[in-house]
Amino acid sequence: MAEIQKLNIAELDFDSIKNNLKDYFGSQSEFSDHDFGGSAISVMLDILAYNTYYNAYYVNMLASESFLDSAQLRDSVVSKASMLGYTPQSSTGAKANVQISVTPTDSPATITIDKFTQFTSTVNGTSYVFCTSGSSTVVANDGAYVASGVELTQGIPLTFRYTANTANTDQKFLLPNANTDTDTLTVTIQESASDTNTSVYSQATDITTINSTSNIYFISESTDGQFRVEFGDGVLGRKPVTGNIVLLEALITEGDEVNGANTFSASGTVGGYSTVSVITSNVSSGGSDKETIESIKFNAPKTYETQNRAVTTDDYKKIVEGNVSGLDSVSVWGGQDNATPAYGKVFISAKPTGATSLSTSQIGSIKAAVSSYNMVSVTPEVVDPDIIDLIFTTTVKYDSRLTSLSSGAVAELVIDTIQDYKTNNLLKFGASFRYSTLSTLIDDSETSVISNLTTLTAKKGLEPSITANNAYTISFNNAIFNPSATYEGAVSSSEFAFTDAAGTSYTSCFMDDLNGTLRIFYLSGAEKILLSNTAGTVSYANGNISISSFKPDSFVGSTLDFTITPAQNDLTPIREQIFEIANTNITITMQDDQSTGTSSSTDTTASTTTGTTTGSSTTY
Repeated sequence: MAEIQKLNIAELDFDSIKNNLKDYFGSQSEFSDHDFGGSAISVMLDILAYNTYYNAYYVNMLASESFLDSAQLRDSVVSKASMLGYTPQSSTGAKANVQISVTPTDSPATITIDKFTQFTSTVNGTSYVFCTSGSSTVVANDGAYVASGVELTQGIPLTFRYTANTANTDQKFLLPNANTDTDTLTVTIQESASDTNTSVYSQATDITTINSTSNIYFISESTDGQFRVEFGDGVLGRKPVTGNIVLLEALITEGDEVNGANTFSASGTVGGYSTVSVITSNVSSGGSDKETIESIKFNAPKTYETQNRAVTTDDYKKIVEGNVSGLDSVSVWGGQDNATPAYGKVFISAKPTGATSLSTSQIGSIKAAVSSYNMVSVTPEVVDPDIIDLIFTTTVKYDSRLTSLSSGAVAELVIDTIQDYKTNNLLKFGASFRYSTLSTLIDDSETSVISNLTTLTAKKGLEPSITANNAYTISFNNAIFNPSATYEGAVSSSEFAFTDAAGTSYTSCFMDDLNGTLRIFYLSGAEKILLSNTAGTVSYANGNISISSFKPDSFVGSTLDFTITPAQNDLTPIREQIFEIANTNITITMQDDQSTGTSSSTDTTASTTTGTTTGSSTTY
């Protein structure tokens, strides 16, 4: 009788499985004279090992796909999220706010601009269709027909038509285009092909308000990535009957590709008239692609936690994220945590996709999203993101012998690295800037880079009144560098015109600081001539700049900019603050560290500035 041996099943890689099988068979008396290295037996062992390995891998993946946090396939993630009542966000069209003026050939009392009236705009050389999000009626005002605050959404309207058949239990009402914007979906049921009476259905959001006659629908993502519309069963919502015509109308969008559209023209007539002009109030923003797997895995359990009520700040955040499309990041804080405490309020800030400020329609959408959930005693207030620009002056040492690239090309790679860091690590609320992380990435930009020395400053813009004296507060919320009471220039401003207390006007003035005091001065050669040494105060510890009773005559650019030198290289935003890095705020100096000590760079341009060579250094 063969000796009973245990088969080692702890190893799951192919070679270990094969060796374990070989050891097991070799221990059996029936196979004691067999050569397991022979070709025939080796092939049989390969088959057994492969079959075992395949089954082990399959079972492991099956178990992995059974849980939301470990699943990798979109079908699995969407399925698990649906069990938490979560529907992934579809692609969303970029939205713009415009003013439409129509010049009729007659004098009608009103002009109606229908829903889905089409306009066109060009972004990066490609023409895109925008449609009005709803219908509006324009009344003549002194002979002018002007519609203000009209929202345009990018996308081409399509209608999908189905005939209901209750005998077909597998019938599905699909939105077959993967780029459908479900936020624009209108669901209508026509009684029959011969009866044109229709009923508009709305998406179900609260089953406690639904009965057997409610005209509602449910929407979910199917296993093939398409969205599916389902109707009630006669208990939870009205059930369609055989012969009903189901009409699904929505926009097919290009997602985030169309953010930034700023010029629009009518594709055809508007209200029956062809003379139409469009003025852009807000450029298009908020366009986004279908929600990613990682986003679904993060948002689904958080949304489930809110339980259809807004009590905590996390509740408000998830409600906004789940109901308002086209937002990259959302921040919520209680009034007690505001810079100026405002009890009884909750503050909501959101960064739209492709923009740095919220449009009027986006603010309205956020307020509408939370209005059904927040407590009566709490007032929501929506604020724009507070953008802090980070400015980098980087000296990169490299060895030109280790690369075939020019110094300009290496500089461009460094700039790309900084921008990649921004995309992957910043542009979201609560995302801290880590100096050492960026410095390491710069060193890894190209094999020839030896080291880098990066100097960091931070900038915020202010739009002061030029007609009235006002007080202003500029909050960086990060400590400002101030090594001694005699140190000047930790705070500096851009150029502005100013009239002093004696009534003398100066065209080129600036602000800086000294020992906590903000000063206004102009330059006479290299000498600072003070016009005021009581312009405001600087709190170095918390990074706040307070300006008292200030009225410039004018200022250069769209904002008066204030730049600080941080006390620490790592910066952390709070509340509505977000860090931004623009290409124009990056200066790269390339130093060739080869043994000859001279720069071999002949490039004179990089992606942001013109290269200037001095000795062994080239600045871009």
